[in-house]
Amino acid sequence: MKPAFIFLIISACGSATYHLSQKALNGATNAQPMLILNLIYGAAWLMTLLLIPFFGKVSVQEIHQIVLDWKVWTVAFGTMLVELGFVLAYHSGGSVQWSGVAVGGMAALLLLPVGLLVFHEPFSWTKFMGILLTLSGLYFLMKK
Repeated sequence: MKPAFIFLIISACGSATYHLSQKALNGATNAQPMLILNLIYGAAWLMTLLLIPFFGKVSVQEIHQIVLDWKVWTVAFGTMLVELGFVLAYHSGGSVQWSGVAVGGMAALLLLPVGLLVFHEPFSWTKFMGILLTLSGLYFLMKK
């Protein structure tokens, strides 16, 4: 089995845990969304801090270089938007069974022009059919 596939399985398990926990959190607290996100990020920070030794040594220069990289800050901003969107969606009664799929489909559609124009990724009829299927899937997922 390819390592990338194993890593995607880890990510999928994390995503499922994330969505189930977010949905369970919905009725359990009426706390302010930004407070919830701060506690989630604090716990995640602590867990990742404890895992650093398993991934190799870290130098002060490396930390300095990463902190000053604008791409790290845009990833953080995107992560915060994802988290906030799900906190608010589940708080307003969003469904755990379709929310992740809907967001993934919408994100793929938003990234399509970026992939084509910025990264010069190829386009084909099969990808066009995938877009149509994604749009029809989103229609059926969002339909009441």
